[in-house]
Amino acid sequence: MAESKFKLIKVPQKGEILGPDPMHIEELPLKKVPDYMRKRGGIWYWTGALISMAFVYQIITGLLLLLYYNPSEAYVSTEAIINTIPFGSFMLTTHLYGAYAMIFLIYVHMYRNYFFGSYKKPRQLQWVIGVLLLAVTVGVGFFGYSMTGDVLSADATDVGRGIAQATPFLGNSLEAIFFGNGTSTSLFIHMLAWHIILVLLIGVLFGAHFWLAEANGIMPSHKDVNHKAPAVDTEEEKHKKWYPYNFGFMTQLALYSFGLLMIIPSIIALLPNVPALFSPFPQVSPSSPLAAYVPAYPPWFLLFVYKAVDFKIFAIAGPLSALAATAVFGIVPLVYFLLLPFIDTTDDLHPLSRPLVTSFGILGILYMAILSAWGALTPGVQIPDWEVAAVFVPPFVIVVTGVTMLSRLYKKGKFKVSTSKITASFLIFLFVLMFAAYNFGQNFTATLVHASGLNVVTSLFTGGVMVFGAVGTMKSANRSMEEEKKVQSPNTYHMSKNVAMVISALLTIGTIVIIYFIMQLDPIGSLSNAEFGIGLGFILVLAGTIMRIYRAAFYNE
Repeated sequence: MAESKFKLIKVPQKGEILGPDPMHIEELPLKKVPDYMRKRGGIWYWTGALISMAFVYQIITGLLLLLYYNPSEAYVSTEAIINTIPFGSFMLTTHLYGAYAMIFLIYVHMYRNYFFGSYKKPRQLQWVIGVLLLAVTVGVGFFGYSMTGDVLSADATDVGRGIAQATPFLGNSLEAIFFGNGTSTSLFIHMLAWHIILVLLIGVLFGAHFWLAEANGIMPSHKDVNHKAPAVDTEEEKHKKWYPYNFGFMTQLALYSFGLLMIIPSIIALLPNVPALFSPFPQVSPSSPLAAYVPAYPPWFLLFVYKAVDFKIFAIAGPLSALAATAVFGIVPLVYFLLLPFIDTTDDLHPLSRPLVTSFGILGILYMAILSAWGALTPGVQIPDWEVAAVFVPPFVIVVTGVTMLSRLYKKGKFKVSTSKITASFLIFLFVLMFAAYNFGQNFTATLVHASGLNVVTSLFTGGVMVFGAVGTMKSANRSMEEEKKVQSPNTYHMSKNVAMVISALLTIGTIVIIYFIMQLDPIGSLSNAEFGIGLGFILVLAGTIMRIYRAAFYNE
């Protein structure tokens, strides 16, 4: 008998309107995912998903803003969006902070995978595409930041032009390609075009990155693979299907993410005297007399490169000084990350089994934080060579020496966990936390009074120690609880469907009340838009909470 060419599909049964899977999501070739990814602590497996959600939000708000942006009158049209377009202020401020969130999350995602060794086989190409995504996203952020036409936009554009012009042999061509022919209209048309082109490139790279992530599979716990590559989590029967389990979790995550993307910038928009570096609104026009009083800040995610330009050591490069600083603190690290999978080819995954790689990662985060804080506190101030050395050499020596010593202890097998060690570590971390918090308060106050490089480094160092103590205290406390749970019998609570329906109904009533109040707000004006953003954000957070309750009651998750 000939095989049928027709595929059987699920049809709605009696009492069903659309059927159990009306969008045929179950037919998508998405892998099953283990339960631990949806439990407490599993958020670290979803940093990539958070980035994609921020990207989706950027596309939505960006397309809406594109309807009203006029590159021939960049500053005027930006102000018009804020002051005359319904919900324009809300779209602009959340779009800006959506970009900030996306860049921050990419750094978190990259460094998480860096320390976990996720760049090793079979994920080398996946890692390279991820690094390219970081570079392109920063480029999108730069052009988007510069499109407002305010004084900060002019300053950022001047720096970008200077770097492009300083490029040997290609300077004039690069300036024309990225910044136009010198007229204001040409400048903003080019920046808008590059902003859109790079967004499209992000979409292509993200598609390739997602494809490889699905093909290579989830990276399991290091313990499950004995800290050795290749680390691949194969599908098992106990793994639940992507739909509805992961679909429900991602829906919850998306609602929370969109809600926070609306709430945070809306709250900041209501605060008085927000520093220019973090203000969600554009500053004054470059032609305004007040422009001279606005510090020449670039976007915060480029502050570390911006401050490096002030180092006198780069003055020996003459007209190429800005390009040299950008190469040392921007291009060289980027090349290092791109080549890392082909440099570190061992199968070791534990951070302490890769002391140099781990040290460079810690130093990368530390130096970026130091330079960014330095640039924010002392914009445009020239830094002598001795001060640069005093800031950079001690952390290098401390980190490399410390990680190397810990690596030797790890390789000798001296990192065995016991109840006494957990208790002792908790007390030590708690003492470190209290001591560092006290010193951080003093050093930070001194930095505000006199923002020298040494004060910045001291504040960041004690702040880092404080964070280290806080994380260590939390981790040791959690580990202690885990040890207790091994002895105690498990006591798992499952929410009943009736309780879930009652709580969800109450949250729905609260949502309706918020909707009623925000619908009374004037759709025009930054103040009312900020209030609208807070209300809409809380509606999405409540919707995410309802989804969380639904998952607990119907999926026991």
